[in-house]
Order: sequence, then structure tokens, then C-alpha cells
Amino acid sequence: MKVKKYRGTPYHLWNPFTPMVEFQSMMDIGPSVIHRGDGPYVYNGKGKRYINGFSCLWNVAVGHGRKELVEAAASQMQELAFASCFRQSHPRAIELAAKLIDITSGNFNRVYLGSNGSEAVETALKMARQYFKQSPDPSDKSRFKIISLKGAYHGVSYGVLSTSGLEADAEKFGPLLPGFLQIPPPYCYRCPYDKAPYPECGLACAHALEKLIIKEGAETIAAFILEPIMGSYGIIDPPDKFYTVVGEICQKHGLLFITDEVTTGFGRTGKLFASQDWEIQPDILCLGKAISSGYVPLSATLATEKIYERFQKEGQQFEHGSTASGHPVCTAVGLRNIDIIIQEKLVDNAANVGLYLRNKLEKLRENHGIIGDIRGRGLMIGLELVKDRASKTPLSSSEVFDHAVDTAISGLLAYSRGSILGLFPPLIIDRAIADEIVGILDKSLNASIPAKMARKARLAKEFVGTRLFK
Repeated sequence: MKVKKYRGTPYHLWNPFTPMVEFQSMMDIGPSVIHRGDGPYVYNGKGKRYINGFSCLWNVAVGHGRKELVEAAASQMQELAFASCFRQSHPRAIELAAKLIDITSGNFNRVYLGSNGSEAVETALKMARQYFKQSPDPSDKSRFKIISLKGAYHGVSYGVLSTSGLEADAEKFGPLLPGFLQIPPPYCYRCPYDKAPYPECGLACAHALEKLIIKEGAETIAAFILEPIMGSYGIIDPPDKFYTVVGEICQKHGLLFITDEVTTGFGRTGKLFASQDWEIQPDILCLGKAISSGYVPLSATLATEKIYERFQKEGQQFEHGSTASGHPVCTAVGLRNIDIIIQEKLVDNAANVGLYLRNKLEKLRENHGIIGDIRGRGLMIGLELVKDRASKTPLSSSEVFDHAVDTAISGLLAYSRGSILGLFPPLIIDRAIADEIVGILDKSLNASIPAKMARKARLAKEFVGTRLFK
């Protein structure tokens, strides 16, 4: 296949999660190639501005162009560009670990630093299995199975990929790893149990965990892992009581409770951490994305002292690590980024502007039958699009993608998967930007014939002009 060029440069890049033929045919169109970022906006090569409605990959919490983060990276590079955390350490890793313990719920006491969300979760899964392999109780040594929510997204490495239970993953990469089990997600809008709405449902989705534990035998189960809000699957936001019930079930049967806050952590939901006020605290907490606002690769896996103590005997050290674990530059940026989030009260802003945006979207829903459901917390909001609100017949993924393309043409980048349009804007947005987001969605989701014709006209206009990709 002939290698095409973008602005004279051969395009050898193989993009993740990307249909390359389709992508390469649209390289000079819209936001396909981002050249610059400024605050809550990004710009393409032609200088067109877009509201960064999904924070690049849900991670640029403090917005683009923060000189404080650039300066933190540069200063650290001059002082110490790299040092390993293998049998040694350095000040920034020590300081970041201490800060994470200080700002979380008080349930954790140890921190493993990594480079991305997949690594954070992979660390948690391996930690859980080794924890039980090293138990003084012989009956614990057979605990290796991991239970998760069907359709969950915890990352892309083989261990975390196996948590999703998706047939599409098995078809592409199978066989997936043994010992991974799933229960249906707490998807209230499309209840997999065909129950009455909460609370009449009795939280069957939560009690499904105990039923599976009993079926498999508690002596074989190591952990249960969940996202507080299932992001990729459709911004699935269960009732608060769900977390209490599954936490109690984990305690009752001796499982480790793992919470993946790679997406929800550091203010996204209007709380610094979605799990911070849960009645039953996780044993392991996974963090990433907004920990550095995407400026550098960074993640963290936090564990309780009880877990840590089981790795202290001779020969029982945690057999895990990567070259960039606790990278000095990344930890320096992470420290400064967390300071910005806290000092500028971006968590409060996410709660307040998120509520304002949510209320505006609810009013929009009254005038657009295409919006079947609106859910989420803070600045993590999902709109489920349907053909008919009464039957809840979902729009196809291609139809939703068409709407996402139109919002992009109109200046808003939104997340699209299945029947979901998702909004994950930077935590710095204000009400004026929220109004602009609603205005663009109002135009894009209009189902009238004139509106459909206008969308086609916008798309045609977008394709006109100098093509930079040949």
C-alpha cells in the first residue's frame, strides 16, 4: 500500500482504535489533526477552534497551555531527567506518593506509580492475585478469579482487557485470560434484569455479585473491580447504594474491592474522587488521566497497609514494575497539576458548571425526542440517543457518529460510542462555554427536515477547500 503524505511528511503513524483507511482519507478535514491547544480549546491546521468537549481523551483537566506544568517539567529535567524506582527512589516520587495518600479517603497508605491507566489496573490485578498467593491461610491460595462488570473498560493490556467480557475482544485477541468473570452492568436506563426502576428493583444488579460468588465458590474469588461510572460503556451511573451493597458483599466473602478511578479521579465527577465518601472504601484505588492532565504519562495504584504488609516477608516483594514507574519528570508535573486542581477549586467548578450544564441539557431534552436519557455527574455527562423515546430504540453507532461529526463541524468535540454522545470537557470551563455546548447540540440534534438539510450542507462545506493530505 502506498504511503500517503500529510503536508509533505510520509504518514507512517498507525493510530490506536482507528480505521486507518477511513481516517487517512479525511486527514485535512475538521479536527482530524490537532495542531494547537489553548485552555478549553484545540485548533486544527487551518486555525479552526474547537471546544475540547472530551478533554482529548478525558484527561486534560486543567486545560492546555499551563505554563506551570511546562516549567515543572523543564525544571525537573534540568535537576534529574530520569531515575529508576527499582531498589532506589527520588524526591518527586516520594512527594507525589505522600500527596496522594494525603488527598484520598484516608483508607490507603501505599502507592505504586506507573505510566497509564492500563498499567494502574494491571498492577491492581496482579497485586490482588499475589496477595492471596502469599496468604498465611492455605484456603486463600486458590483465590485468583476477578469479577468485573460486563462491558467495563479498564484498559488494553491482556489482563485488564479480559475484564470486559466482550465477545468482540475475544474475537480479535482471544483466547482471553482465564479466571475473569462478569456480572451485567448497573444500567438503569436499560436494566438487564427487566426490573422496576430503582429503588423498587431491590438493586438486583448489585446482588448479582453475591450470586456469582456463591456459584463459583468464594474460595476461588480474589477481587471485584468496577468503575464508579462506566465511561466507555455509556456513562453508566448507578445509584449510590449500589457501591455500598457491592462493598459489603466483598467484605462478607473476603474479596478485595478494587475501584478504577482512572477516568473519574481528580474532580471529573464534581468530587476529588468519586469513591471518597463511600460507606465501604476500596482496598485498591487506580488513578490516571487527570493526575497529570495528560501533559505527561502518569498513573498510580493505591493500596491499604493491610495489603502492603503481606508483601514484606523475604521473597514476597511485589514482582511487578516498569522502566518509567515513578519517572521524575512525570511525578513533578503530577505534583504541580494536583496543586492547580486544588488551589483553583476546579473540583467545585466541575460540580457547579456540571450541574448548570446538566440542567440546560435536561431542558434541551424536552424539545428533542432523540435524547432518550441524560446521565452522569459533574463534567462527565452522557446523552443516549434514540429513534423513539417510548420504545428506547437506540440510534445506530453510525447515526450517532454522524451527529458527533456535525458537532465537530460546529465547533464541539464530543465522545461517541454506540448510541452515546459523551461530554468530558476540561474542568476549567465556565457557564458561557456550557451555553455554547448546549447551543451546538441543539442545532445538531434537531430532527426536523430543514435541520437535516443544514447538517448536510455543513458537511459538504467542510469537505470543500485545499486538501492537505495526498
